[in-house]
Amino acid sequence: MSFEILIDRLRNGVLQKIEENFEPEFLGIEEPELQFPKKVQVSGEAYIAEDHLIVRLHASTAAKMPCTVCNRMIEIELKMDNFYHTQPLEEIRSGVFNYSEALREELLIKLPQYVECNQGKCPEREGLTPYLRTSKRKEQTHFPFADMDLK
Repeated sequence: MSFEILIDRLRNGVLQKIEENFEPEFLGIEEPELQFPKKVQVSGEAYIAEDHLIVRLHASTAAKMPCTVCNRMIEIELKMDNFYHTQPLEEIRSGVFNYSEALREELLIKLPQYVECNQGKCPEREGLTPYLRTSKRKEQTHFPFADMDLK
């Protein structure tokens, strides 16, 4: 696995192409309710613009998460398009930049908070209907101290 960009090779307008497939272990996720069953496909480029390293990436993979209604694990597509990361060259002391952390953060930010199976039409949703607030049902406000005499 090589997430490294060698800064010295990018001098004088040289562009580094990035085409990689990474195992999802670099994401550091070890949770039963969030899994990454497929490799992370990454493409993009890296170059120097004045005194900054610019890394432009596209990535795609799949994530498995529980349906918010029935709790069954479902697989969703996770895509990241035109992600730009800039790093001042003065902060890259070793001459090697590792973009794994920037890629990891952006992929995890792209995860949805909630997923539902069957494209948002979970068959078990009907079982939740009695517990959902609807506009037809009026809310009753309870005032527990309304009958109290405040003298």
